[in-house]
Amino acid sequence: MSAGKPARLKGPPSPGAPRALPLDDDERLNLERYSLAAAASNEGLYDWDLRTDQVYYAETWKALLGYAKDEIGTSPDEWLNRVDPDDLIWLQATLDAQASAGGKPFQIEYRITHRNGHVLWMMCRGIVVLDDEGEPIRIVGAQRDVTDRKNAEEQLRLSEERYALAAQGANDGLWDWHVATDQLYCSPRWTAMLGIGGGARTSTMEDWYAQIDGEDRPRLRAAVETHLAGGSAHLEEEVRTRHAGGAELWVLIRGVAIRDEEGEAIRMAGSMTDITARKRAEQQLLFDAFHDGLTRLPNRMLLLDRIGQALGRRRRPEEAQFAVMIFDIDHFKTVNDSLGPLVGDEVLCAVGRRLDGARRSGDTVARLSADEYGVLMDGVLDVKAAVDAAERLAGAVAEPLTLPNGQEVVMSVTAGIALSGSGYASAGDMLRDAGLAMFRAKTSGRNRVEMFDDALRERALTRLRLESDLRHAVEGRQFRLFYQPIVRLADGTVAGFEALMRWFHPERGMIPPSDFVHLAEETGLILKMGRWALAEATRQLAEWQGRFGPDLFMSVNVSGRQLMEDDLVAAVTETLDTHRITPGTLKLEITESLLLDDPGRCLGIMEALKRKDVKLSLDDFGTGFSSLSYLHRYPIGTLKIDRSFVRAAGESDRRSAIARIITLLAQALDLEVIAEGIEKEAEADFLRGLHCQFGQGFHFAPPLPKEAVEDLMDARRRSREVLEGLSALRGLPPKGR
Repeated sequence: MSAGKPARLKGPPSPGAPRALPLDDDERLNLERYSLAAAASNEGLYDWDLRTDQVYYAETWKALLGYAKDEIGTSPDEWLNRVDPDDLIWLQATLDAQASAGGKPFQIEYRITHRNGHVLWMMCRGIVVLDDEGEPIRIVGAQRDVTDRKNAEEQLRLSEERYALAAQGANDGLWDWHVATDQLYCSPRWTAMLGIGGGARTSTMEDWYAQIDGEDRPRLRAAVETHLAGGSAHLEEEVRTRHAGGAELWVLIRGVAIRDEEGEAIRMAGSMTDITARKRAEQQLLFDAFHDGLTRLPNRMLLLDRIGQALGRRRRPEEAQFAVMIFDIDHFKTVNDSLGPLVGDEVLCAVGRRLDGARRSGDTVARLSADEYGVLMDGVLDVKAAVDAAERLAGAVAEPLTLPNGQEVVMSVTAGIALSGSGYASAGDMLRDAGLAMFRAKTSGRNRVEMFDDALRERALTRLRLESDLRHAVEGRQFRLFYQPIVRLADGTVAGFEALMRWFHPERGMIPPSDFVHLAEETGLILKMGRWALAEATRQLAEWQGRFGPDLFMSVNVSGRQLMEDDLVAAVTETLDTHRITPGTLKLEITESLLLDDPGRCLGIMEALKRKDVKLSLDDFGTGFSSLSYLHRYPIGTLKIDRSFVRAAGESDRRSAIARIITLLAQALDLEVIAEGIEKEAEADFLRGLHCQFGQGFHFAPPLPKEAVEDLMDARRRSREVLEGLSALRGLPPKGR
């Protein structure tokens, strides 16, 4: 080729090659037929005269490129200049090669630009016409638009490429089974998955089944046969197999059958995916759902399930009864707080290991909560056998435990037992009753074993009802404050009051604090109740100071949870800002046991309250630890002598010496003393002799509602006014002044 045109084609003449000769009638007829056939096939004919370098382009040829009849001339450039440069090289090379081809037909596919700019794929066929001397004088042929086919082939290629990349990216093994010959092809990835060397492999279906775990093999075989019979749209099964190294593998087998015109499966192909990691993760999640994360023991859910199964077996008469036990570690909070949570975790694990090691085969040990463990024990003959078994397990726990830091501790547990012979219907009820028995054992002294009985359940139901009623009481404003006067023992005048909460139940009437305060503490309801009592007592004090004198004070009890969990300083500040009272006339009563729980925090709270001109009283002094160290460390202004010492004083009991010591101690530390529970005049006289400033009790007045207090104060004021009048008449100073 030269200048984009085919070079002079040379080569020996080929027998049978066309010659440029005059046409007779038959030949013209044949030519006409060829022209009509070409027109019918929608192919564009061309005839390139190499001697004149002119090309005849049929109208169809021009139309394929989007041109009209007179828009393309006879130059070869009309064709060659529109060919894609990358393909032009190959087109020219094909045309050049025709001289040596001996006039044989040629065919080539190339890209050419359409008039509107888009690219077409053309299939060009042709033949070289030689003269008598074998010289090429013409190239004649036809062109066809094969763009659709080429695009389809490209899409197919891309699809196959995507599939190959997807299969490679998914890291799946591929398999192809010819049903009639029972030849099974397994790809290299398949064999690599199973640790079998040698790349791709051909075997039979039975060889494949032999690699599947014996328990899963029948299921896979049935699934394949069902799919072949048309019973399923595709095959998808998760089965176990073995790696050549012996490790268990989980694989997902997928496949689909290729069927003939009659619907018979002739071939089946699919993939195998290694899902071992997912299966292990699922198994771990399942294990974690039913086991404790710290001790790896079964958890509450799994224990309940096994109790439920045991109850189901128990319905058969021949089944022996079983026991459910709950073990609670005694004083675990002390260990955790003093030695730290890491050591606490080690103790929890050690207790779990000891219980699990001491159990019988077939029994279940579970961790239920922070320091509680449950045990399901089968084949328990009677109560004695259950108690003996629980004590044996407790004994295993009580062995000295050496911690990683070398320190030795001895742990004990308290246990509660419920026996299946009581006719339980649910596992939850049985576990609950074992917990009730354990709770009773805790309240009876710890390090002991208790059996459940019906009385425990009744008490638990009573407590549940009381708790529910208490919550309604808080929301329904069923509480009222009663006020017990605190008098000056020297003259009997009222110095202040202690605010005491009373619960007026709509059905049971008035409920004393001893029946609900401890429950309010446990449930946290005391926080809301305490804030209300503080605000109401302060409001009442402000009213009475304006009516009966500015020096009246009010004592309000503060619980441990209020002091440690509520923002007591903020609550007091808000109350004092709302209700204006004489500074120093609000007193908060706390018990000495609170000072031992968190001394540092208690001191900070008490100092902040002192800055608000709030006085602090130490209630029930002498009944607890009575450490003298905190009397000078904490800003305490008042000691309250417990009624047990007051009663003993009146009866000349040896405990009267304690009351004497408390008053002497208070005088030495410049503290006020209030004796509570005074019921007799002799007790009051004894305390006056000790120079005790204040007293309260039924001898003076019981706790009274607001109206009764006001009547009492009005009566005392009238009595005082009468005495003052008589004294004025006699010229004597009035009594009590």
